[in-house]
Amino acid sequence: MGSPIAPVVANIFMEHFEKEALNSAPIKPRYWLRYVDDVFAIVSRRGVDLLLDHLNKIHPRIQFTTEEEKDGTLPFLDVLVKREPSGNLVHTVYRKPTHTDRYLRADSHHHPSHLSSVPRTLINRALRLCDPQFLKSELTHVRQVLQCNGYKWKPSLRLANTSSKTRPQLAERAPAYLPYMRGVTDKIGHLLRRKYAIKTIFRPLTQIRSILRSPKDRTPLEGPGVYEIPCDCGKSYIGETGRNINTRLLEHIRCMRKLDSNTSAVAEHALTSNTSHYIRFDRVRVLARDKNYVSRKLLEAIEIGRRPNFNRDKGWSLSPSWKPVLSIPEQKNNDDEYMTDIDLVKKP
Repeated sequence: MGSPIAPVVANIFMEHFEKEALNSAPIKPRYWLRYVDDVFAIVSRRGVDLLLDHLNKIHPRIQFTTEEEKDGTLPFLDVLVKREPSGNLVHTVYRKPTHTDRYLRADSHHHPSHLSSVPRTLINRALRLCDPQFLKSELTHVRQVLQCNGYKWKPSLRLANTSSKTRPQLAERAPAYLPYMRGVTDKIGHLLRRKYAIKTIFRPLTQIRSILRSPKDRTPLEGPGVYEIPCDCGKSYIGETGRNINTRLLEHIRCMRKLDSNTSAVAEHALTSNTSHYIRFDRVRVLARDKNYVSRKLLEAIEIGRRPNFNRDKGWSLSPSWKPVLSIPEQKNNDDEYMTDIDLVKKP
């Protein structure tokens, strides 16, 4: 999960699953709607348990749970389905009890297209999901929510989904991603769109994930970046990788075990030198974390130029303007040293 293709693969499997399940079901549901793994079904009361047991027996790793209607209502995704006394089904917008009605504020520093998407989305959702008897109350709620978030209510907003604007034809090329700075990048984006037919996508300068730490546990050598493998001789190996740093370290260790000095400069330094070298895999340091390839190569070249090393090459060639940076002595931080659970080479 988390991959863009995951919902597609899950849906392909669920199509196969539900076809087999419905063809062999002991009780056929009167109504069956599915969105990926969420199913809305109308089944007789005596057939709910039978259908659930049947679904859970088809595949050992696919297990369903049920939520039955309460007081004639049942939420499905963001739609609240209600059963009238006549038996007809009507629907309106559903919000979880923990919903806070907090949205992107109108006075926040975001591109106007981002801000306008908030009222447009809420109003369009009300118009599309609500039956006529629920539309007025839902629009009243939307109006209060928008005003609490700093938006001005306009009667024309109710027709947001029916208005059409003529947009300039854009070229079939990669879009331009720009950080949004009011009065600067918005003018650049307007120029790119009008003069060169290039679509511009604006991003906020600061995001919450760049301020707060991730709540997930993270191993020290996880993620891409630039790393240092020291040796007892005083030199070190500086490398970069777009994968997990720990994965790259395991490859260096594997080369040393196989005495493969052609693939790894670390193995070459430890195995082909005249003097004895002890590679300190227990003192590997992460010098920089970066997912961008160009940034990592530049950082690697900078770190190679700042310390004695046994790298085979010096990485990318740097401009002479980098010399003042390379001459600054490094301030070692012990917090960047990480112990690994691999004990490969015993020091003599």
